[in-house]
Amino acid sequence: MIKLTATGGVLSATNAGTSQQFFVDELEAIVATAHRLGRRVAAHAHGADGIKAALRAGVDSIEHGSFLDEEAVALFRETGAYLVPTLLAGQTVVEMAQDKDYFSPEIRAKALIVGPVMRGSLALAYRSGVRLAFGTDSGVSRHGDNWRELVLMEQAGITPMDCLVSATVNAADLCGLGDELGSLERGKTADLIAVRGNPLEGLACMENVVFVMRSGRVLIGD
Repeated sequence: MIKLTATGGVLSATNAGTSQQFFVDELEAIVATAHRLGRRVAAHAHGADGIKAALRAGVDSIEHGSFLDEEAVALFRETGAYLVPTLLAGQTVVEMAQDKDYFSPEIRAKALIVGPVMRGSLALAYRSGVRLAFGTDSGVSRHGDNWRELVLMEQAGITPMDCLVSATVNAADLCGLGDELGSLERGKTADLIAVRGNPLEGLACMENVVFVMRSGRVLIGD
């Protein structure tokens, strides 16, 4: 796959903001070339202008989607692109920004603006029928805390079942691996986990993984 930065980033060492940073013809050329080579295109995008420009250019997914609006939602539905909301990344940078010495002033300002709006944008997308795929942007957040993304999605109003579908069936489909992964079916790779608790009653239990199987091999548990 090819990932492009359709807008400025929160952690970019610049005060240029989070708006569109490719011209339309550049976006179209990137997407057309990638698709011609059989690669999917993911677009990091915070600002609504960059989200919409990337969707019009034909990207397969938008990562973050922080400031999406009704027009962007309509483009998601028209193109069938996925939104990968990464609420955990937004929450993490807000937490980091509480330490006034952790970020440079320009990064801290962006973190405090972008982080709080992401949940509302996801809720709008979900209500409007945008396809969601799970993603954490971990590396921003700490590896091992990935489960928190599910909790944050649930808090944004996504049902537990739809959160789980985003992390299984939809994520596999977005990656082009739907024939191999994402659901428990005969002929698919036997990747599964078990947790202590019922995820459909609340996704906080996803922290408590007690069994892991990878390709049919038990790695954790009996």
